[in-house]
Amino acid sequence: MKRRFRRVPATATSILAALLLLPAVSAALGAERTSPGGTSKNPFRIGRPLVIPHAGGDGEYPENTMLAWERSIAEGGDVVDIDVSMTADDVLIAFHDGTLERTTNGAGRVASKTYADLAKLDAGWNFALKGKFPYRGKNVHIPTVESVIRKFPTSLVTLDVKDQRTPVAGLLCVLLKKLNRANRVYVGLDTSEQVMVFRRDCPTVRTSGTSEERRAARAARVRGDTAFRSAQLVSQPPFRGGDGKRRITKEYLAFAHRNDTAVLTWVVDNPKDMAELIDLGIDGIYTRRPKVLVALLKEKGKL
Repeated sequence: MKRRFRRVPATATSILAALLLLPAVSAALGAERTSPGGTSKNPFRIGRPLVIPHAGGDGEYPENTMLAWERSIAEGGDVVDIDVSMTADDVLIAFHDGTLERTTNGAGRVASKTYADLAKLDAGWNFALKGKFPYRGKNVHIPTVESVIRKFPTSLVTLDVKDQRTPVAGLLCVLLKKLNRANRVYVGLDTSEQVMVFRRDCPTVRTSGTSEERRAARAARVRGDTAFRSAQLVSQPPFRGGDGKRRITKEYLAFAHRNDTAVLTWVVDNPKDMAELIDLGIDGIYTRRPKVLVALLKEKGKL
């Protein structure tokens, strides 16, 4: 599953700090919001579902590789979705796991290797299609986050921070400032500490919410609080919960859209589910099969 977040309990201090930061974040992003019924200024709400190839479309290409993004964007993908980890020499790389074995011909922990070590590995080594390994030895490597963002200067970008060490958030903020990519980017952070650090240094970049913010939004949705406003302008709920029930409803979307929050759901590969989400008015779908979603959008006259 896309996010695979392991929840880390936040300390009372971190929660308080996050809440203190919320008004500043809200003020910084307030200009991006619109009144109910107005035209959205949120770049992740474009009037039809965004095609978000999950890690570049990892059902069709080796995940988190330049090859995957180049092909999936050329085939109609709207968003460059990048998992973020950090090397031993503090280089931010596009990589999902904490270890190398699942996707590469390497072994060991990512955080113990320098980027020079990792750049030598074959990132297409374990990608299989119909029992074959079509990308072995095809010059498919682990890219830096910077190189990916530079490669797609006009694309929307979602950055899913897998490395939960707090300094990763600060380094990512520095990189986005360097590349002048604050507006058309969403950053998913799992711990309250990372959210705090990132928002402190990059208050205008859209981020995931803190645990407290998510709880407040759920409570407001339950009580039907139409006046509720959140600093979280991109939301990433799973399509189905742990009980298998669908999470996305018309009511869920209406509540989010009153706040001009974009709802991007993950990971959806079934065409029937995709079609239902398109009809509901979802803002974006993470999928391992982006070509299927593109075809459905064309069939429904959305592309």
